[in-house]
Amino acid sequence: KVFEELNDSIKFWITYNEPYCASILGYYLGIHAPGHKNTREALIAAHHILLSHGAAVEAFREFGFKDSKIGITLNLTPFYSVSDSKEDIEASFRCDGLSNRWFLDPIFKASYPEDMKKIFIKLAGEFDFIKDRDLPKISIKNDFLGVNYYSRTLVKFIQDSKLNCQSVEGNLKKTAMGWEIYPEGLYDIIVRLRKEYTQLPIYITENGAAFDDALSDKKRINDVERINYIKSHLLKIADLNQQGADIRGYYLWSFIDNFEWAYGYSKRFGIVYVDFKTQERIMKDSALWYRDVIKNKAI
Repeated sequence: KVFEELNDSIKFWITYNEPYCASILGYYLGIHAPGHKNTREALIAAHHILLSHGAAVEAFREFGFKDSKIGITLNLTPFYSVSDSKEDIEASFRCDGLSNRWFLDPIFKASYPEDMKKIFIKLAGEFDFIKDRDLPKISIKNDFLGVNYYSRTLVKFIQDSKLNCQSVEGNLKKTAMGWEIYPEGLYDIIVRLRKEYTQLPIYITENGAAFDDALSDKKRINDVERINYIKSHLLKIADLNQQGADIRGYYLWSFIDNFEWAYGYSKRFGIVYVDFKTQERIMKDSALWYRDVIKNKAI
């Protein structure tokens, strides 16, 4: 019904934004609502999110729209081992399996990664919630892929966790979220997608940074760190497109400071400052800079 009513106005449809967050953060790690830490619940949630994505694409195709597109957005994080040891490399691959391959493989390969299935069966029992026709439906072709990228994750082997892997704090500059600033990770993710998964057009549907923005007496926010963050990632996108990556759009996160999930109003991603007491909006220096970038179509 939504497709039928709104297709004249909407030309790009995204079925889900970050299914990892709703399923893994919500049911496996317990960070987002409902705050559970149950492996089986997380796997069931992830599967049915992906299944409903496939059902939505299937319904969209039935209309035969010629001038509108549909896809999904995944938040993808490159994982790097802290050493060249076999244990650390394998640990990094397992973390990648949970965060990236568990969503990419069913969408683009019509299967879940076998190495992760073996682990999860031991942790959560048989996959009796997956039916015969589920994976063909999940893997119905999309028109594009949305990618949300913020940072990398360093990983080491640890014996006492579910996947025997643990993130390690790196030594690069970080945002207010504690995330390392690593534009090379965006490059690596896109190159990997093109090599291992898909030649579909790609949209960077989220990219940005939170910093502890300080409002001066003259009501100015000199957020040069955010400008540098955005610029460095845009330059990587330019490099990728020159190499044939087919990245067709970039969506900065975020326009204004917002309610940031479990962090509430404490993390400011916006290029427009919000005084949450008065609701006053003030353009940060990054907004003035970004205005010129999109106006001139040049960095």
